[in-house]
Amino acid sequence: MAEERMPVFNLKAVVRETGVAAPTLRTWERRYGLPRPQRAPSGRRLYSRRDIETVRWLARRVAEGMTVGQAVALWRSLEEAGKDPLVEPPHSLPERPPAEQEALERWRDAWVAACLAFDEAAADAAFGQALAAFPPEVVCTEVLREGLAQIGEAWYRGDATVHQEHFASHLAARRVQALLAAAPLSARPETVLVVCPPGEQHAFGALLLTYLLRRAGWRVVYLGADLPVAEAEAAVRRAAPRWVIASAYHLPPVVGIQALGRLLREMGVPLAFGGRVFNQVPALRSRIAGYFLGERMEDTPARLAEWAVSPLPLPIVTPEDEAIRRTRDAFLGREWEVRARVLSLLSVHPATANLPDWLAEYTFSHIRSALMLGDIALADAHVDWLRGLRDGFSLPLGWVAPFLEAYRKGVERYLGDDGAPLLEWLEEMTE
Repeated sequence: MAEERMPVFNLKAVVRETGVAAPTLRTWERRYGLPRPQRAPSGRRLYSRRDIETVRWLARRVAEGMTVGQAVALWRSLEEAGKDPLVEPPHSLPERPPAEQEALERWRDAWVAACLAFDEAAADAAFGQALAAFPPEVVCTEVLREGLAQIGEAWYRGDATVHQEHFASHLAARRVQALLAAAPLSARPETVLVVCPPGEQHAFGALLLTYLLRRAGWRVVYLGADLPVAEAEAAVRRAAPRWVIASAYHLPPVVGIQALGRLLREMGVPLAFGGRVFNQVPALRSRIAGYFLGERMEDTPARLAEWAVSPLPLPIVTPEDEAIRRTRDAFLGREWEVRARVLSLLSVHPATANLPDWLAEYTFSHIRSALMLGDIALADAHVDWLRGLRDGFSLPLGWVAPFLEAYRKGVERYLGDDGAPLLEWLEEMTE
């Protein structure tokens, strides 16, 4: 039994034995916590025989018609019942959405179609019809938030444009702001401060959370997008909040949340956090000196109410690894030289010469952020995201490998041995 759990297989061996692609394995691990590989000192993933069988089990459930999320839920339910999923005969998870959910989906589809057509009147009609049948909290989450997510996915596939996404985002924000303006002010004495960290422009989630908290009776101060940490500190000193809540959509703004958490801990003010990136990359949660709000925004009011009567222990933060610290310091010290080398290499390779200019800087920002946060593997999700861009952006076949190889060569040239963890990661990402 002990041998079954010994981490001795590398990523290539798991791909070979299971037929599941490396990006898919990394996505399952990041999003669902399955499989659970350990890490070598260099940061490379090491899998056990049980991990391999777990991947095979998930792949079989997906082949039978489940989503991977349903398969993971089935695995968890068996474990909670004290059963071994690899031994227990599998069964299905019947899950039929209620009629109310089907109606919300129809209105959401109508709202999305209207936004893509720049038809504000039709979008308002769909939103208004949903409001007539459901509480505003439900309509804002199921129609606006999920509708924006659909439009974001359409942009990623190349089926929607940036200006369509911006139109929908601004329209959704105006509707929530109107509801927020009409919501009564709370008589509750405690204040909740809602902030978006530096670099975070996706403010709809924080705005919607402000409305949900206000509807639940909390006194909420919303400070908007892209707030510098120093400004957040000043607001905390002035408002004396019971809680500060920060949200992030992408990885780079999480660096600001990490800094804010450290600062608030010194001030004795608790930080709570959430957002899309914390759902996609669960390992991020242990890097923040704060309390994760959970994957469902709509649960936040109840969770804060529970925490108000049940004091929480101080959050445990993963300590910084010395090797990553050296790599981070070396990278920050020579970042512009590395960047110049990478851009030079990208410009002469036929598969990368005509890539959109923002791709290189966006990747630099994710590498930098992962190093600042203390674990280069936190940027795995960005590489998986890059791999899916080809269809949506008509990028050349096979562009990701030379793209990452240019980064590896730039790091190798200027960081040397100090860049070992980053070099190992870049090499693994090209597998």
